[in-house]
Amino acid sequence: MRNVVTRQRALADGLTPAAVRHLLATGRWQRLFPGVYLTHSGSPTWRERLLAATLARGDGAVASLECALALWHLSDRQPQILTLAEPAGMHRTGRLPGVRVRRRRRLTTARRYGIPVTGAAQTVLDVLALPGRTPEDDLALITRAVSRRRLTVAELREELTHHPRHPRRDLLGEVLDAAAQGLGSVAEVRYVDRVERPHGLPRMERQVHMDGPDAVADGRSRVLDFRDRERGIGLEIDGDLWHRERQLQDRGRDREVAGRGEVTLRAGWVEVVDRPCELAVDVALAQLARGWTGRPVSCGPRCAVGRDARLRAAAG
Repeated sequence: MRNVVTRQRALADGLTPAAVRHLLATGRWQRLFPGVYLTHSGSPTWRERLLAATLARGDGAVASLECALALWHLSDRQPQILTLAEPAGMHRTGRLPGVRVRRRRRLTTARRYGIPVTGAAQTVLDVLALPGRTPEDDLALITRAVSRRRLTVAELREELTHHPRHPRRDLLGEVLDAAAQGLGSVAEVRYVDRVERPHGLPRMERQVHMDGPDAVADGRSRVLDFRDRERGIGLEIDGDLWHRERQLQDRGRDREVAGRGEVTLRAGWVEVVDRPCELAVDVALAQLARGWTGRPVSCGPRCAVGRDARLRAAAG
């Protein structure tokens, strides 16, 4: 990106100090940061500002956090406050306007559009560690990163080993381990262990083939993860994060079972692993509405099943 140049580079390319001063004085060049110039008179782009910030901080400075996320095309947001990272051993003084810098013991680097940036796996984990994020946010980011082939599950798992104090380490570790095994099948096992069995829900049939005399060979997925045949309820665990084209087939199957008077409930990895009690409430309400005469049970003192007013009303 030759639109951004340092004073040192300009002099090395043959310009004299007087020539640089003249270009700045006439407006043909602009000073973005001390010793870093924009070599045209227009407004700087976001990427030009970001590159200029890394050059102004010096060797070792790289774009990080949300800025790195944008460079990896994992976010459409281009933050106005530029976030950089640099090795922990560097002790530079001074600040740049509109720039935040943090030092890192571990710093993997790459280049995107000529801009130094944290590696894709470290970028994702750094962003996942930010406060205010939800499990859904985390899962969506991992999905984008892998489905857009910015990294692999194995690379993300390996990078996580270098972050022993990551605030979401346990959940991420479980998601990534399961993804390597086949997230869908592991999520189904977790559903039985964390939702159905500990909350006393009616046992559903597993992996039910939907083919029958009225089946049409239309390419739809013909297997339900779980089916409560007596009450006409199906349950799908959406665990296949990386192949979203399957959603089209799944929606077609949902419409098919609806035509037979049945309903399909859907849950994802976050609900099964991170919010099993809330999911148990939803499944129980659907089963009660369709004739179940039993009652779900709480799995512990903080379980949502024991606190949900709708379930209490149904029990009364």
